[in-house]
Amino acid sequence: MTSIQGSNGGALVRWIGLAIGLPALIAVVLLGKDTLMVIEKINEDALKRETAALERGMKMLGELHASQVLQQTLWDEAFRNIVVSKRQSWIQEYFGTDAISSNGMQQLIIVEPDGKASFSSKYNAAPPPDQVAGLLAAAAAPMERSRQLYRLARASGEGFDERMPGAMTDGIYVNDFITVDGHPAMITVSPITPDDEKHATPAEPTLVLGIQTMTEPLLDRLETLSHIDGLEHVTAEHEARTGEHVHEVRDANGNMVTRVTWDFSSPGYEILWAAMPAIALSLGLIAMMTTFAAVTVRRLTRKLSESEQAALYASRHDTATGLANRGWFMRVFAGLLGPVDGPNKTHAVLLIDCDYFKSVNDTLGHAAGDAVLVAISERLKALKERIAIAARLGGDEFALVTSPLARADEALSVVQEIEQALMRPVVFETHVIPVSVSIGAVTVETPSTLSIDAWLAKADMALYRAKRDGRGCSRLYDPAVDAGESTVTANACAANDQRSKVGRAA
Repeated sequence: MTSIQGSNGGALVRWIGLAIGLPALIAVVLLGKDTLMVIEKINEDALKRETAALERGMKMLGELHASQVLQQTLWDEAFRNIVVSKRQSWIQEYFGTDAISSNGMQQLIIVEPDGKASFSSKYNAAPPPDQVAGLLAAAAAPMERSRQLYRLARASGEGFDERMPGAMTDGIYVNDFITVDGHPAMITVSPITPDDEKHATPAEPTLVLGIQTMTEPLLDRLETLSHIDGLEHVTAEHEARTGEHVHEVRDANGNMVTRVTWDFSSPGYEILWAAMPAIALSLGLIAMMTTFAAVTVRRLTRKLSESEQAALYASRHDTATGLANRGWFMRVFAGLLGPVDGPNKTHAVLLIDCDYFKSVNDTLGHAAGDAVLVAISERLKALKERIAIAARLGGDEFALVTSPLARADEALSVVQEIEQALMRPVVFETHVIPVSVSIGAVTVETPSTLSIDAWLAKADMALYRAKRDGRGCSRLYDPAVDAGESTVTANACAANDQRSKVGRAA
């Protein structure tokens, strides 16, 4: 009855704790969910703004790049020396390696109307055709668009005068992104035109290509123009691997040229951290109440559980030895005698009495007697595979029921094994105390119609015979002897008795 009430009390406490904590937990979860939605919306809007800023920065970078090219192409002297007279020395001076700023385009290429490159700042002369073939192929689309703009301007009859700075808004240059040898680059294509009407313009233009690979210096400049930090090129797998946002840089035809990422600050989380004190203050009361309730309920539940387990253990076990007590032994034994599923089973029931226990108490003290009892108990516990339950009935009396036996005639060997395990000396302080036990056992077939008392009475008669035969031995119940049907003299245990007396004298 006591254990059932303890279980119900623990369950009641848990339900109370759940009733207190669950509403608070639901409120916190819903508030957290709404907060995360707001944060994600803020981050999403901020990401759109930074992406737009990056695109504006790319446009500004393209215009600055284009202005450097246009400053060298849209003037009359360039037209005379490149298109008309093709002065190589002048081209080298103004378009060669020494003329290009380290902050400007990395390479200038002059392309004739027939599509061949006549000069490259990289070589400071006409480049080998095989060295620029891939670059010209990559630049084919922006070059063709520049030629079309040139033809339209020439066909309109308005000429090409005053191309700067108007060329930055309505000129005939083309600025775009291309891939050169697997690397993203910015390109500006501009036809070389005179700035007055003194020179006749050819039907097809000579083009100047300004090409700058998107290296670290260019990305740093793009960061300044975009007001974003940490720009870098990344692979296609970067977003899936890191979760960072990746922006695809595309050319005018929509073809992907490169992917870039940057240090996104996630302002939503910054706002959350800034507002955390106010949020903590608003949730403080709920958190304190919930925590207090949870701690109280947990403490109460633990105490109830510990009390329940302690009461249950105390109700079943002997305090001094830790073995089962008489009540629990009787209950388990009764369960073994009752109906069982499957085939019948055979057990042995043993009653054990510690011989000469009173003399140990009288000569060495009760502490020595307790040490003997504890030693016997530990030895019985060590035989747990052989024993279904072992109990201290009181004083120096023990009882046990063995585990199911394979055969009924196995009982004798099991009893002798238990006897040998128990009859070993016990060391107490400076004394070696010999241990002698008398054992009476009976074989029980389960299920059984006989009562517990009847079986224990049979084992007790066998125990009485063991004591009568000299102690320090074990006897199995024999109806012919123990029930008085015949008189059979059993083998005495004088040798064991003599051994015990010698040990005590020692």
